[in-house]
Amino acid sequence: MKKLSLTTAIIFWFLSSSIVGAMFVNLGQANPWLGHDWVSPNSDTKPPTLVINSPQENRIFNSNNITLSLDAQVGYSDTATYMRLMKIYYKSDWEQNETYVYNNEGIYIPIDENAIAKFSYNIELTEVPEGKHYITVHAVEWGAYINNLFVHMFSINGSSSFYFIIDVSPSVSVLSLVNRTYGVSNVPLEFTINGSYSSISYSLDGQDNVDINGNTTLKGLPDGAHSIIVYATDEAGNVGMSEIVCFEVDTPEFFPFALVVFSSLAAVTIITTGLLVYFKKRKH
Repeated sequence: MKKLSLTTAIIFWFLSSSIVGAMFVNLGQANPWLGHDWVSPNSDTKPPTLVINSPQENRIFNSNNITLSLDAQVGYSDTATYMRLMKIYYKSDWEQNETYVYNNEGIYIPIDENAIAKFSYNIELTEVPEGKHYITVHAVEWGAYINNLFVHMFSINGSSSFYFIIDVSPSVSVLSLVNRTYGVSNVPLEFTINGSYSSISYSLDGQDNVDINGNTTLKGLPDGAHSIIVYATDEAGNVGMSEIVCFEVDTPEFFPFALVVFSSLAAVTIITTGLLVYFKKRKH
């Protein structure tokens, strides 16, 4: 137990004495054999492990927002006395700089039960552009081998890359039609589409889709209740659809003015003719 306690004390003293870019001061003339150096990790020491929980490899997302979820852990080693995670960061293809999710800055490594050996992280990535993307997650681990009270420091890195696709369906909004009653049988159909698309169609009253090139007019609608949905399809086959818009058509009844006028003129003509015949007979 005394030997283990002494070893731990020595490691703590070395690792907490400005180890980055500074020369270690040994314990004095009484222990001239004590020292440290930086070495490459041996074959028994494995790099940190990274598990990407989300997004899944090669998954297609119909949204510009995704969740990045990861777990990191120090690698396995039979020979290292001490290991801890120092830095964890990721780099995406659509962002210029890497993003650090954990960074010890390499200044101080505490030798205690709070040393970071495991790390979990979740973040919502927003406004990811459409297309195929990759993210690479990196983890940096520091550790030490102890050999005859000589501290051999090492650093070892691990990484994991994954690909995914953002393919968002077009967004369709109907502008001209609302839930109201129209007094005409020809009703304009106007709408907007956000996102790329290759074809547009609409379905009136649940009937088969009708292909259109853009805004149009629904002609000859019968009186009664109606519903319509507008669809937009992109090159990848993703279909965006508007909300169902319900409306009614109630055109005024047709009043036969021409027939009334014609009938009136005919009646006048008949009466006039009858009167002329009557007065002509009386003269005789």
